[in-house]
Amino acid sequence: MPREKFIGNDSHHDMACHVFALSGDPETAVAINTRYARLGDLLYGVEDIPVDDEIAGGLTVLTNNDLWKGPAPDQPPAQVAPLSLLLLCREFGFTPQEGSGIRLWGRFLPGQVLPQHMYVTTPDGRIWDTMPGKPIYRRVSKDGRNPGAEGDAPDGQDIMLAPDEVFSVAVAALAPKTREVIETPNDQWEKDGEDPDAGQAGQNGPEAGGDFIGDEDENALGDS
Repeated sequence: MPREKFIGNDSHHDMACHVFALSGDPETAVAINTRYARLGDLLYGVEDIPVDDEIAGGLTVLTNNDLWKGPAPDQPPAQVAPLSLLLLCREFGFTPQEGSGIRLWGRFLPGQVLPQHMYVTTPDGRIWDTMPGKPIYRRVSKDGRNPGAEGDAPDGQDIMLAPDEVFSVAVAALAPKTREVIETPNDQWEKDGEDPDAGQAGQNGPEAGGDFIGDEDENALGDS
């Protein structure tokens, strides 16, 4: 299915995928990314975490004890993903709600404690995402496996992420600035014919991808 790109403005072009999925606000993109990276660092064990209910350093909601109950890099993605996505919901203000038709998605590879790629799907059957230097993309969702920023195959078909790498959580609502883009009229979108290999679907390993903002990699696996 041909993807479409957002042409309403270019304020999202430097936005990491997780920033769009969790916030969508260009004004706070750096702060959101910093918290995301900090959460990844803590889960990955770059420093000792106290055993207490104090807010974890650099975060705003999650406590040190919450992190002790979180995922570990030696766990398989199927175990990591549900814990990781729920921690992201809590830290960034999402309410899980089954049946809402709104989902936060993550692609998880072995060794990762946060998603390799984040995106969202909406009740109208569309999938939405971005990567730094790229516009926001939308197209018809195929079981949440074909985010537009991953590009298209040489034959023009959607690139499909492996089903054992993609996981999601249903939430009550998306962030206001994410919704703001999603709810723009159709004349703010156009069919896209850019680089067919735009994304990171073919890359593997904990540090594959490179969807980042500033100096912080989205995988947050040891960045300072």
